[in-house]
Amino acid sequence: MTNRQIAVQVVRSTAAIIVGEVLLYAGTWLVQEPIFGHVTYSDNLATLIGAGLLTPVAALVAGFAVALIAGVRPYLHLLPMCALIVVETIYLFSRGLVDGPLWFEASAGLSLILGALAGAWLWRRLLAARPVQPEELA
Repeated sequence: MTNRQIAVQVVRSTAAIIVGEVLLYAGTWLVQEPIFGHVTYSDNLATLIGAGLLTPVAALVAGFAVALIAGVRPYLHLLPMCALIVVETIYLFSRGLVDGPLWFEASAGLSLILGALAGAWLWRRLLAARPVQPEELA
């Protein structure tokens, strides 16, 4: 790998992580605020189910974007995002900034992590399904 290729990959990796974080937070905000009106543990069952299904989809989109932009080692590029989800979940719960019990908040964080991993998995499946280009064989 040449210095230029390494520099390009560093830029791609950095961009992937930043874009993924932005998409994750924007997507979860969109689902939990404008669509469902500030989701809390005490909301009705329909709201919890809707947010519980759509929020991981936002994470899936973010995980797919990370994999797409990075181009290689998608799961490695998701580590910062997943670590931040864990840190944020612990912080919010320990400070009393969320209203749900620990199992509820931990499940919410886990659903984001699983959604992001599913996005990377989907990218890999789509990549495996596409025909190999002749220049990729060189």
